[in-house]
Amino acid sequence: MEITVHGTQTPLGGKEVSVGAEAPAARITKLDGSQNVIGMIAPNTQLIIAIPSLKTEVCSLGAKKFNELVKQFKKLDTIMVTTDDLEFVKEYAQKESIDAAQIVIDTERQFAKKFGLLITEGKLRDRLARAVFVIDREGIVAYKELVGEIVDEVDYEACVNAIDSIVSVKQKGHTHENWMSV
Repeated sequence: MEITVHGTQTPLGGKEVSVGAEAPAARITKLDGSQNVIGMIAPNTQLIIAIPSLKTEVCSLGAKKFNELVKQFKKLDTIMVTTDDLEFVKEYAQKESIDAAQIVIDTERQFAKKFGLLITEGKLRDRLARAVFVIDREGIVAYKELVGEIVDEVDYEACVNAIDSIVSVKQKGHTHENWMSV
């Protein structure tokens, strides 16, 4: 897999994740320094947003825009993943009032590798490609967008439509819930 960085073909490392496949579990670092796992089965639908660097205008704009767009969804966990340093991300989240999403750091690049987003060469080496994943409560990737050119924004409307269609679907749950009524 490849993207372009200012028009230059740039390979991505890791395993590509496809729509319809199980989302891998990836360990990330929260802003309090603790570790957590994202992806896989979860109580709520997950929107995972890969952000190359919040220090750039496009990434910062995207984070703020997503923070506003996701406020309409009650059963959605929004996780913004970056490779920026912890202190900068803490200050950014507070300064920009990111309150509808959790910003986490891919310190070990586990997320980047498991989701096929690790930029492997060039000036952005070891950063994330820009991408979004919507993972349903069963842990299946229901929507994916990998942005082809690093300086372009994601398709916000398509992403929100995908979230809306997934969050509004009733989960079947277990088929043995009435076992006591026999």
